[in-house]
Amino acid sequence: MTMSDALLAQVLDRLSAMDGTLQKLVEGQERLEREQIAIRHEQEEIRKEQQEIRREQQEIRKEQQEIRKEQQEIRKEQQEIRLEQQRLRQEQDSLRAGQTELNGIVAALLHRQDETDAKLEALAADVHQLHREFSSLKQTVDRLEQKMDSRYEQLAAQIEDIKLDLNFIAHRTVDNERIIYKLKEMLFR
Repeated sequence: MTMSDALLAQVLDRLSAMDGTLQKLVEGQERLEREQIAIRHEQEEIRKEQQEIRREQQEIRKEQQEIRKEQQEIRKEQQEIRLEQQRLRQEQDSLRAGQTELNGIVAALLHRQDETDAKLEALAADVHQLHREFSSLKQTVDRLEQKMDSRYEQLAAQIEDIKLDLNFIAHRTVDNERIIYKLKEMLFR
């Protein structure tokens, strides 16, 4: 085996090793792309969940508005009852039976107001729970974005290393071809 054959064999071995390295890098890049696609799917699912939460919040707001309307009606009824009670006090002797009946109505209204207050407290607890869940989802999204940014930076660094390696290989190949050419010139003179 001549020196040029040995040199050529070394070059081929190195090129073969570099080809294997490049293949591993390509496979790694494909794996990262698959992971990015999976992360995007997770983000889409999170967005869908956020939309569902927003719809639920809108429904809760509608229910709160209805409850507020009921409270306003109850307040109006209470004001009317108070006016009626003032009139009843002026005619107390002759209208005691009517006053007892109105007191029953007031008690029913107060009972309804207690039920309404209980519903409002339950709704407030639900809204608080939704807020916590939304915060948790937001933290999850932030973590996923940080993870994607980190993987993107790693991939960019690896690609930059590959570019440098390819430039180095190209220069080495040109140098080796120059040496081979000179050796051929010397051998075939």
